[in-house]
Amino acid sequence: MTTRNGYALPLTLAAIIVIALVAAIAAEQVRSSTRTISALSDQVRSRTALISAEQTLIYEMLTEPMALDGIAIGSQSDVTLLAMGSSASNAESSVVSANGSPYQIGQPTPVIIRLYDDQAFLNAASSDPAYISDILSLFGVPRTDHARYAATLRDYQDEDDLRTLSGAEASDYDQPGLPTNKPLRDALELCAIKYWEDSPVCDDAGRLLLTMRARRTDRINPRLTSEALLDLMMPEDSPETITEAHANFATMSYTRFAQIGADAFDIVRDPLSTLNAPGPILTLITHTPDAGTVQRTVIELTPNSLISPFVVHSKYAIGGDYTQNILRIERLDDVAPLPQTTSILTER
Repeated sequence: MTTRNGYALPLTLAAIIVIALVAAIAAEQVRSSTRTISALSDQVRSRTALISAEQTLIYEMLTEPMALDGIAIGSQSDVTLLAMGSSASNAESSVVSANGSPYQIGQPTPVIIRLYDDQAFLNAASSDPAYISDILSLFGVPRTDHARYAATLRDYQDEDDLRTLSGAEASDYDQPGLPTNKPLRDALELCAIKYWEDSPVCDDAGRLLLTMRARRTDRINPRLTSEALLDLMMPEDSPETITEAHANFATMSYTRFAQIGADAFDIVRDPLSTLNAPGPILTLITHTPDAGTVQRTVIELTPNSLISPFVVHSKYAIGGDYTQNILRIERLDDVAPLPQTTSILTER
């Protein structure tokens, strides 16, 4: 068999190039797979740490008394003192504030945990058109649209099939089963309601979950208001100003929303809706310091039940720029450690 001179070298070089390309592609695939596995492992570790921190705080809520501002760690329950306005019956107790203040827990990988009382949230399930209008103004919805938003929310929750003026009933929805004709179960359900789904309210699920709940009353407790809600109420102010306002409300240097220009939320439209101590429905947010991984859980304490002392109503993983901007911790050294009960410290 004969071969033509000059073909062997080019063919050999071509084969070498092909083998090199295949090897390079294979190596990149291995590196990519390694990065993916590493990222998934980090995510699993973060989620595990968040769950552990959440369970620790739930344990403290079940074993420590509630005070006017949150959980009084190291205190003894005293209903009389609570009614008189004292936050704890033990001067040495530490209070875990229910206004979303950050606490760190866990080593060597710290987790940030925050506790929110229901009085720190806007009421997504309100039946008061004036209150709904106040909420819509916070989210930048034009006032000319407020009446139809309130009407569709009412039709969504009431038990009849009679359309309110500018409202919406079953024939106005493409999806079967809407409206539910039941009270809202969750703030995200707003985004299933006609007009609401395309509104600024539903532009960012993280923002919605940090500022609204389907509550039983409309009153917001100034002392327990959160930075996320203040961010909505103070759109022109800097993060530093919002942080300062948050601290002023917590220490009761500010006692009215009028002091930050949100006068509408000082109006008491329902005199039977009173401000109370935190609980029994509370929201826990756990996240990594950079707020890259965030979990939101709503629980209800049911201390009269020996079988189930608390109930989990909802659990969401949330994210987005708004969530990160509100929750991100720039300096971990500025965050206080989560106070712990004597029993937990002894076990460790």
